[in-house]
Amino acid sequence: MTPTDSRTRGPERFALATAPPERPSMGKALAAGLALLALVVGVPAALWFLGARPPIPTGLPTREQLTEPISLDALFSVLLAVLWLAWLQFVVCTVIEVNSFVSDRGLPQPVPLSGRSQALARALVGTFLVGTSFLASSGAASAVAAPAPERTAPVVQTVEAGSVDEASVQDVVESGNKADADADAEADGGQGNDGPTLRMVHVPGVPSEMTDVIGRKVAIVQPPDGAYHDNLWDIAERTMGDGRRWKEIYELNKGRVQPDGKQLVLGRLIQPGWVLIMPEDARNVTRVQAAADTPAPATPAPPTEEAPAPPADEGGPLQEAPMTSLATGGLLAAALLGALLAERRRRRGLANTTEELEAEVQLRIGADEERARRLDLALRGLAELCRTERVQLPQVYAVTVSSEAVELHLAPRVETAPLPWTVQDDGARWTLAADVDLPVEDGPAPYPALVCLGRDDEGRDVLLDLEALGGLVSLSGSDAVAREVASALAVQLAFSPWSDDQVAHGYRLSPAAAQIAGEQMRVVDDVDGLLASWSGRRRHRPAHDVLSGRLRRSDGETAHYLVLGEAPTAASVELLSDLTGENDRGVAVVSAVPVQGARWTLEVDDAGRLRVPLLDLEVQAVRITADTEDEVAALFAKARESAPVHAGDRVAVPRPPRAGEDDHWATAAVRVGVLGDLATRTTGQLDPARVQLASEVVVFLALQQAPVHPSVVAASVWPGGVTPEVRDATIARVRDWLGTDPSGNHLLREDADGRLLLADDVAVDWHAFCALALRARTAPPAEELELLRRALQLVRGEFLSGRPSQRYAWLPRTRLERQSVDLVVDSAHRVVELSLPRDPAGAATACRAGLRLAPASQVLWRDLVVAESQNPGGPGAPAVVAEMRQELGRYGAALDAETEALVEELLPSGASAHPHGEATA
Repeated sequence: MTPTDSRTRGPERFALATAPPERPSMGKALAAGLALLALVVGVPAALWFLGARPPIPTGLPTREQLTEPISLDALFSVLLAVLWLAWLQFVVCTVIEVNSFVSDRGLPQPVPLSGRSQALARALVGTFLVGTSFLASSGAASAVAAPAPERTAPVVQTVEAGSVDEASVQDVVESGNKADADADAEADGGQGNDGPTLRMVHVPGVPSEMTDVIGRKVAIVQPPDGAYHDNLWDIAERTMGDGRRWKEIYELNKGRVQPDGKQLVLGRLIQPGWVLIMPEDARNVTRVQAAADTPAPATPAPPTEEAPAPPADEGGPLQEAPMTSLATGGLLAAALLGALLAERRRRRGLANTTEELEAEVQLRIGADEERARRLDLALRGLAELCRTERVQLPQVYAVTVSSEAVELHLAPRVETAPLPWTVQDDGARWTLAADVDLPVEDGPAPYPALVCLGRDDEGRDVLLDLEALGGLVSLSGSDAVAREVASALAVQLAFSPWSDDQVAHGYRLSPAAAQIAGEQMRVVDDVDGLLASWSGRRRHRPAHDVLSGRLRRSDGETAHYLVLGEAPTAASVELLSDLTGENDRGVAVVSAVPVQGARWTLEVDDAGRLRVPLLDLEVQAVRITADTEDEVAALFAKARESAPVHAGDRVAVPRPPRAGEDDHWATAAVRVGVLGDLATRTTGQLDPARVQLASEVVVFLALQQAPVHPSVVAASVWPGGVTPEVRDATIARVRDWLGTDPSGNHLLREDADGRLLLADDVAVDWHAFCALALRARTAPPAEELELLRRALQLVRGEFLSGRPSQRYAWLPRTRLERQSVDLVVDSAHRVVELSLPRDPAGAATACRAGLRLAPASQVLWRDLVVAESQNPGGPGAPAVVAEMRQELGRYGAALDAETEALVEELLPSGASAHPHGEATA
């Protein structure tokens, strides 16, 4: 069978490709030109020669003229006026179409009431101009009256790094200039960069010496097919939906040396085998990937008081990164992101490299946090409803989550559901609509073994409850993909938000998967010994059918889940079957390799399509690929290392890109707040439905250290891609929304190179904070104290909290989430040093301000304990210690050794008493 695109489903997969229609000849193109000449010039000339000149009125009609009977002369005058107006309408349409063809604009605006006339003008102009111009690669014309049926696009196959052996990786000459980030990089004035030798995975049709295509989308010009010759018009039509965008391809490739040593120049024909760089929104083309060891562009260090801000570079870290499995992970990515952020809140980890930050960007792009939140609250709310209404928790074997609802699949059926759940299919399904308010109170996680298998063709996330399946689950098909799926399932069992206390065990999984899970997964070396310990506590239950559902485990009993990377022994398989068949216990086992006698087999192919035959389910599987696994493991490893802020030196202060301190922030008509909930204030009006997108564009520009090109804005704000027309329209709306300064100049401006920047009139609280902190570094102690207190008054909460989910994925590239915490903690700690012991209340206020942004900072908690121990008017040290333990407990953070020592020093009783000596609860 001929391989098909994995994205194509249904009967259309088996449709035969049709041959392209015969192209119009040069004669047809010339005929179109003659027709244009006849209509534009011949018609008025003939009318004028025949005396039928346009009846131009010389004044307003009189009452008698309007009321007199219609004569033949009057009727002839009306028909003649209609004929001249129709000719004028066609001329206008022709001019607009010609202008559209010769310019680099997209589709022209339709002329009112000119549908057929404009269509005729478009057909004739297109056939003539394109058919007789340099666009055609032979004597055949390139344009037809109507768009031709789409030809099969020439797809350049990308070989993923790590999936080929060393023999297929070709060394490439040393790069003198890094790859451009967008179509206008040459005009952006990118500077040369003597970097290391690049290595490119071999791509059929792309010579290894063409280093300028690394990271770019490309198409290869196809050889002639009979009388048909590939051309820029058709390439633009089949990859971007509009042949008139051929000029964009031309501009990207003019002057580039092609494999045959020739170049694309004005008037020169494209040749078969040429490699064309395509615009970023092109479809049915593939991005050329670099090998795994290709160094990424270095991220410039954040500008500090010692270093001036570097110029923004479109070829640097802000460029669009190729999508990875992290960017399509949905619930898996949400679980990973939640766990990563929780690790970071427990401690200050090590700084990440540029490559690791790009992996985090992809993780944030893919994380469907809203669906994960709704699923978690829906399930916990259901458990609480069942408890309060004293009804049995339904036995769920599968769950689907869409943008419209959370849906439980039950076995056996239950025909009565607590509100707001509704019953479907006579109790086979319960649904909770997305627009229903979720319960405020929630209970324990009722189905902790739920794992997301992937997303189906209707966009729904499909989850299975491994405990409810009543038997061992094994994966078959592609061995490599099955291991990637097993890694994803193991990580979910360790991290999923809709679970509580369970223990995940991993046997012979990849080391990276174990590093990601950390303490949440126990690495097993002896499967037989583990199973023996489980079987010692087993309790026999009668057998159930496949969809019997999970009987509830005993209260307080911990669930145990095992993911196998290799097949166990025959004796272990038999014992596993017994254990997983006992649905009263929290036991579930998944094997990445086929196991003889497994009750459930999930089939997965090389394209990542996963099928559950017993349930007639098919999804695009969630998985953690080998390269993704290493990147995510590095993120978690850095987050779990402790790197104290104060290692002797003060934290460096970034130099703000715009002037203005707290007084400017307080009085500015337009401002952007990121030190807390996202807050924007503008002078213009905007459709409420567009505010979220516009706010992200403004925040992105506000947090840049230098002007950035619109293509960088597009790659960051629209990571999935966007057309230049949508990008430019959005930027224009944002410009109007922000308004103007007192002189009437727009606050969103462009520099001489076309890069975007915000005027200094736009106040940003983070920049005001940095300006005050920077000035405090050289001020005398009294003034320093006042400046830092003013800076801390700008802090309202955690950095950019309250921002919409699945937006601001670019934020890790700025490094501001870490940098803002470091600087705020440093500033608050300095206020404590300057205030104690004279002003313990002021020191405590500074600590509280810093904890608003860094609630788990034990540096500030220790400072607060000390300050309140000296503050006679405060709550007292014991109350603060109790508050600290409770707050850190929310993040699962244990007290540092320094914190424990301080508590023991100040409160030998362990903070067991209130300041007035009363025992705590």
